Amino acid sequence: MIALRNSCPLLRLEDGSIEIIRRKWLCGCLTRAAAKVGYSQWWLAEHVVESVFAFLTTSYDAPVVTISELDGIVQSALQAIGHGEIALYYETLDPPYEISLFELATEAGPGYELAFFQLLKERMEPMFSGRATNINVLELQNCVRFLQSVKTWSRGCSELRNEIVEFLRAQLEKNKPEVFLTIR
Repeated sequence: MIALRNSCPLLRLEDGSIEIIRRKWLCGCLTRAAAKVGYSQWWLAEHVVESVFAFLTTSYDAPVVTISELDGIVQSALQAIGHGEIALYYETLDPPYEISLFELATEAGPGYELAFFQLLKERMEPMFSGRATNINVLELQNCVRFLQSVKTWSRGCSELRNEIVEFLRAQLEKNKPEVFLTIR
């Protein structure tokens, strides 16, 4: 593995896989910890994330950081700015799983909604067996237009969109209700 100088190390997950560290995801982990303490809209989360990234890019020498090491770095930053109460609740969660609905739709083919739903169910199964805490579902509108074979939005598009959202929610409720779902 090659590590470039002044670049952020990669994150080694508990299963041994390697991921990039995303600012938005780390900010979400901080926001969850702050909410547990009573800060519903904690404005310092982004600043703490930038401080952590500054440390990782300038002072951290290894090309890979583990989740437990990242936990310690973030908790140290929180304690340094006087928010030890948030540090007590902070936990670096696994990065969110992402599903591109448009990719699934193109794989199924236009008009093949049943194949699309089957592919979606298959793609979600690995998330339920792991430590998934966040699922980001992307490109809903493009997916619906492709499956409906239309350029402009119609009543049929709205109905299919609602079916997809209901399907996603039902799958989560049945398999892992504590997972945070974002649909874009």
